Amino acid sequence: MSKIKSFSILTLILIIISGAISLYTIFRVKHLNNANSLTSQMVDYTNDIHIMSLENEIAILSYATTYDSIFLDSINMIQGNISKKLDTLREFNNSLGYNTDLLNSLESSIKERNEVFEKSHRENLDYDSFLQNVRENRYKNFLKFGQRIKGLNHLILDEQQASFNQKERGLLNNLNILTFIVLAVTGISILAVIISFKAFYAYKKEQEESSRQLADYKEQLENQVSQLNITNKELEQFAYVASHDLQEPLRKITSFNDLLQEQYSEDLEGDGKLYLDRIAFAANRMRKLITDLLEYSRAGRQKEEEVILDLEEVVNEVVDDLYVIVKEKKAVIEIDQLPKILGTYIDWRTVFQNLISNAIKFAKKDTPPHILISSKVADEALIKTKINEPDMEIDYFHLTISDNGIGFNPEYAEKIFIIFQRLFGKDIYEGTGIGLAICKKIFEKMGGIIYAESIEGEGATFHMIFPDYQK
Repeated sequence: MSKIKSFSILTLILIIISGAISLYTIFRVKHLNNANSLTSQMVDYTNDIHIMSLENEIAILSYATTYDSIFLDSINMIQGNISKKLDTLREFNNSLGYNTDLLNSLESSIKERNEVFEKSHRENLDYDSFLQNVRENRYKNFLKFGQRIKGLNHLILDEQQASFNQKERGLLNNLNILTFIVLAVTGISILAVIISFKAFYAYKKEQEESSRQLADYKEQLENQVSQLNITNKELEQFAYVASHDLQEPLRKITSFNDLLQEQYSEDLEGDGKLYLDRIAFAANRMRKLITDLLEYSRAGRQKEEEVILDLEEVVNEVVDDLYVIVKEKKAVIEIDQLPKILGTYIDWRTVFQNLISNAIKFAKKDTPPHILISSKVADEALIKTKINEPDMEIDYFHLTISDNGIGFNPEYAEKIFIIFQRLFGKDIYEGTGIGLAICKKIFEKMGGIIYAESIEGEGATFHMIFPDYQK
């Protein structure tokens, strides 16, 4: 084992050395490619400057011939474009580390040409004198500026090409050296592998013994997992029994409280009757809290078989169960076409029960609740944004439940799904703060997500994204 380790370390070191040299060469190639790209752009910009300089001369001649201000605008635009090209060319030049003397001379010549034109334009205010001036100096200006600009362009390009050729020769030298180094490293690595193979053959027998031990450990682990599952089932049974045992004292408290109110309510003075009412309210709230906790502990873990569900039928059943409060609040519930999915009836009934009842409960005062339930196939971008490690080989549904209620501050959009978290006091809106936490557990089991969006005072929308396992 020690020989294998030693030769493996040697091989690794050789590979690292070879890799480092390769990375350096790749870096040089990349640098050369960048330099080549920048040089190509500099060639384009330099040629553009030359062409625009010629266009500037043509525009000057056209302006002198027609005295039309449109050509004056064209001259200003061309000069502005030349200035921008020069600035960019200077940036490229600085990036590549080229000499700036030629570029400074080019910029100076262009600037001087512009000054000559502006001076001529100022000193010859009428059409004939300006045209005459341009005709007399056209050839001289062309030789003085046009030829100079062209010559400077060629010098800049020659300098760029020379620098690029030098870097290219350096890269070729590096590649040649790398070839010899790689061959040497390959030979040494092959030798190290051969020696390691002999040591590995002896190590193989030890590994077989380790595999047998690993199989024994695996069997022990499976036994422990089985025992853990049994313990979890026992804990579930304990939670169920404990919740029922906790409710028995509450039933007695409620019963005795009812007897006190029936038999002695007329004899109670001061705050006595108020205290009895508060005892009854607290006992009922405790009973609801125990029931919701039991439901939360079982949420997303029911063993009910998954079947094809028509979500529209499930929603209608929930709405029927809420008939009394729907009628009392004059709620309007619109249900768009909802899909048929593979799911658990109890889970989906629980989700719709919580969300629809919440939408009714948190309605605005003196405003009938208006609830819209709709569904569509989720967008791919939304799936990737909201679902952690989604399976993109299957479709996802995007179901929403919107209302016109009181809404909530967007900064509490995640807090409302935490167990026992309430945005309003229990004296304002009843509830235990568990319903949305139950919904969250159910969607986590599905491999989906539930989240909410709202503007305070303008209602809320609950989004549910979950996979379509039928396909």
